Amino acid sequence: MLRIGLYLLGILSFIGLTGCATNASVDQMAYHYQGNKQPSNKTLLNGIAVSQVTGGHETNPLWTSQINNENFKQALVRSLQQASLYNDSTKPKYVLSANLMMLDQPIAGFDMTASCQVHYTLRDVKKDKIVYRDDILASYTAKGGDAFLGMERLKKATEGAAKANIRKLIETLYQHT
Repeated sequence: MLRIGLYLLGILSFIGLTGCATNASVDQMAYHYQGNKQPSNKTLLNGIAVSQVTGGHETNPLWTSQINNENFKQALVRSLQQASLYNDSTKPKYVLSANLMMLDQPIAGFDMTASCQVHYTLRDVKKDKIVYRDDILASYTAKGGDAFLGMERLKKATEGAAKANIRKLIETLYQHT
């Protein structure tokens, strides 16, 4: 019994020193487009709704920060709004879906680099045709000075990788679709 008590005390002490992991934040994943150019395909302007996001995971407070589906979807919507690409009507021109395929995170480190791979599909609603489909991989490194606690630094790396991924999507939509 004493051994179990000491074990639990050790776990609680570890949690107290490191903090609890939380889901990646919508605000930190959202990309704020600051460009002033128009997309090459003008029909994308205010034309994209986000249908579904899959593949995300809820965070276990005792483990590492993860990206859940709802927060990634909200970050994607905010990013598309900032880029003047989002349409919240019931009849959008395009519907975007995202599947979080991979989130690669380090276990420990001073500088932590996380990578996020997302499969995006953009479908023209009227033509019922896929106009864009691609896997986007992006990484972000949180430096040692970004956060004292490793768990918080890992969360920043995770959020940064998701934001970089969304940025690449928006840049691609502006340039090629």
